[in-house]
Amino acid sequence: MANDEIHEQLAWLARSPANSILMYQGYEINDFIFYTRAQDNKSTNQNSGVRIDATDSSGQTNSYFGYIEEIWELDYGPLKIPLFRCQWVKLTGKGVDIDEYGMTTVDLKELGYRDKPFVLAKDVTQVFYVQDMSSKPRKDKSRNKSCFLGAGDEPKHYIVLAGKRKIVGVDDVTDEEEYNKVEDMTPFAVEVDTSILLAEEEAPYARHDHNEGTIVKRTIVNIPLVD
Repeated sequence: MANDEIHEQLAWLARSPANSILMYQGYEINDFIFYTRAQDNKSTNQNSGVRIDATDSSGQTNSYFGYIEEIWELDYGPLKIPLFRCQWVKLTGKGVDIDEYGMTTVDLKELGYRDKPFVLAKDVTQVFYVQDMSSKPRKDKSRNKSCFLGAGDEPKHYIVLAGKRKIVGVDDVTDEEEYNKVEDMTPFAVEVDTSILLAEEEAPYARHDHNEGTIVKRTIVNIPLVD
């Protein structure tokens, strides 16, 4: 409306994004490197897990956990707005559980909120899902099958651990441990012995530092945007 008093960024947002949307397999933001789940399946690293804290109308804040299915980047001219299209674990039922030690576990098959898959990439933090071996179906050795009908070999639940930021190139960072500190997202909320005894063949998770160079794969698709 030719109003010169509004903020320049607001003016660009008011013009609506371009019809062409960039889609990525990987994205770096907030000093984290995120992958889609499909890219995770091709990699030795796990980077698709996300957590977002949302406050409802009553002022109560809940943490939602999920994984990235698609990464979109909306084009507003000079402004680029990245979005994550996610699958979210239900907070109700057995989707998310906090045990007596304060450890958070999730069932990645208990999904919900399918009508609200998108979040701003800048609003999420990265998490890792480590197999909870205590939830792995036990087998009846005499029958060589699981004790209960329909059980698979994979653990049902995953332990949620906080992601670690990539500090390379971050200005004014002198203490890496302090920079990566996430006080409200530790594996245990109380002081307990965190050692876990596992059978030799049941090591649940391994992650190695990586340097894969340019991991971002982009394609352009024309998706009509509607209100």
